[in-house]
Order: sequence, then structure tokens, then C-alpha cells
Amino acid sequence: MKVFYKDKPLTVVCYGDSNTKYYLGDLQQDGPESEAYPAKLQALFAANGFQNVRVLNCGFPDTQTDFAVANFQKQVVDNEADICIFGFGTNCIRQPDADLEDYLDDMAHLFALCKQRNIEVMSLLIPWFAEDYCGKEGQLRLPGWNGALCELCLTRGVALLDTYSAFSGEPDLFFSETATPKRHYSAEATSVIAQMAFAMIEPYIR
Repeated sequence: MKVFYKDKPLTVVCYGDSNTKYYLGDLQQDGPESEAYPAKLQALFAANGFQNVRVLNCGFPDTQTDFAVANFQKQVVDNEADICIFGFGTNCIRQPDADLEDYLDDMAHLFALCKQRNIEVMSLLIPWFAEDYCGKEGQLRLPGWNGALCELCLTRGVALLDTYSAFSGEPDLFFSETATPKRHYSAEATSVIAQMAFAMIEPYIR
């Protein structure tokens, strides 16, 4: 990651699906934006004296990577991103006709679009979800898809946040649903993600 300067504006765009937005699956509605990881990341920067950092929540529930590509200009470029944190995959992997190659092609394209514009890139892994969300077959895809995403990030020089293994062992704590299948981050999880992202970015601000 390149070096940024504390006395200059820095914009971090968090671009993803409902787990970026912060969504309450049991209620089928957006949750408080203050509980989303972008808001908590903004708070961490402010608390540590980084007053020129702006963190934007560009989370869109029920979207896939085709949406991410189609809206890249509006959500990332037009928002003047210096860093983009991608969080797409759940709505791709859960489809009956889920296609890993299509997913990887879209993610590679998104990474390339950022690189072409000198935007630093980070990506979240696809989060764990309960078997009753989209069936055993869907859940069994997770390790393979995340492994392939890890390899893509490694080859493209993209920083990776492991939001899969960090939370899969304690679903009752890290996923919010109690009446419907667990699939959305809890407030505890978003706090951890914010801390992970801050720890990765902060050393590059001088």
C-alpha cells in the first residue's frame, strides 16, 4: 500500500452488499448506520487523531458483482476514493447456478479498475452463513470460493481481511439473526472488521 499523509484528505470507500450496509435479516431492513463497520472505522480514525479521513458506506443489500462493476464509476470514482474495500460474494455464492469463474472475473475486473486509477484495494472474504440459508451445497462452496479469492488477491497485490474464519466459529456472537438463517454480521463482528481495517491502513498514514 502506498503512503498517505495525515494532513491531507483521505477517502476510504467501503463498497459491498448488505454486510457492508449493516442489515437486520430478521427484520428485513437496514440497521443503524452507526453499527456498520464503515461508521466504526470512521470513529476509529477520528479517535486516533486522523481528522482528514473520510469513510463512506457504499453498501447495497442483495447485490452481486455485476452490480459492483456497473456502478463502480458512481460509487468509487465519483466519490474520489483513495482506498476501496470490497465486500461482495454472498449473493453470488448462494445462487443455484453460482459460477466461481464469473465471480473471480468480476472481482479481478474491479481490482484492475482500481489499480488503473491508483486506488488502493482491499477485500473482505465472503462471510460464513448458516446451512439453512441456501442449503448444504451453498455452504460447502465457501472454502473453495474464499480460497480462490485469496489466491486472486495474492496475485493482484490486494490486501485481504479474513472475515470468514474470524467469525465462523462463533455464529451466535458474530451473526445477528435469531429467527431466520444466520447470514448478516452482528454489531460485535462489525467492530472487529473496523479494527482489522484500521490496523491495516493506519501504518501507511504518516
